[in-house]
Amino acid sequence: MSAFTVRPLHPVIGAQVEGLDLRRPLDPDTIRQLRAAFDDRGVLVLRGLDIDEALHRYLVYALVGETPPADDNRRASFVSNRTEKGSAPYGRLLFHCDNMWSQTPQPVVSLYGLRVTPPSAPTQFVSMAHAWDTLPEKLRARLETLDARHGFGDDGYYPNRGGDADVIDAKMAEARSLVRPVGFRHPRTGRRLLYVSPQSTLEIVGLPAAENEALLAEIFAHLCRPQFVLEHDWREGDLVVWDNIATQHGRGTVRLEGPERTLRKVFGPMSSDAKVTPYFSKAV
Repeated sequence: MSAFTVRPLHPVIGAQVEGLDLRRPLDPDTIRQLRAAFDDRGVLVLRGLDIDEALHRYLVYALVGETPPADDNRRASFVSNRTEKGSAPYGRLLFHCDNMWSQTPQPVVSLYGLRVTPPSAPTQFVSMAHAWDTLPEKLRARLETLDARHGFGDDGYYPNRGGDADVIDAKMAEARSLVRPVGFRHPRTGRRLLYVSPQSTLEIVGLPAAENEALLAEIFAHLCRPQFVLEHDWREGDLVVWDNIATQHGRGTVRLEGPERTLRKVFGPMSSDAKVTPYFSKAV
């Protein structure tokens, strides 16, 4: 069994895994412990690694109890302000879960620091489980029976409520959305989640427009309270893996002409309807 430690990074979310031996395949007990930490903390950070894409993918799949398919011909993408066709090369990302519009929730997402020149815009995380657990009683009672629609509207765009030109917008060729309960229950852990996001939630179903935006603003203010945001400052060799159902991630502003920030992005198991890439408003 590989001896390692799990050190919390924040009172409610995130942990750093230290001392994990990756020179050989992980034994079942090690994987069980890592999965328990992943389910508990939502975000795992490993630093100082030198891993190729195959090992990166193996670790991501192991955290949700799966093995990468042998015929998986998807390649990693790159979040980069230097790499040609890098995803989200510059600008700011609002809090969101990847593919909130997919019929099957995307279980796990990861980034690995390939080339990072400090200072680098941090990736930020919030816990949707903690947000639900700490809702004011009156607000929770109101949300218990409500549903929310996530995805791309009739015009094919995300709503993106950031309010400034730095925010990255995204567009699909056609409308694509999905309705889930605001208090969505995590399919693996069973925890209730405050399942709305500033970037991806189109509406609370059935509310008039003004009431909808007022309620969403109240929810977002609770979800994204600064004291409950975990920030990860990137270094080369960092691997950050997160539960994409239980946590949301966002990013400060990256400048195209700023320090290099090239991160390899690997998804865990992905449903067939999620294998569609949106067009981003900021691209090179």
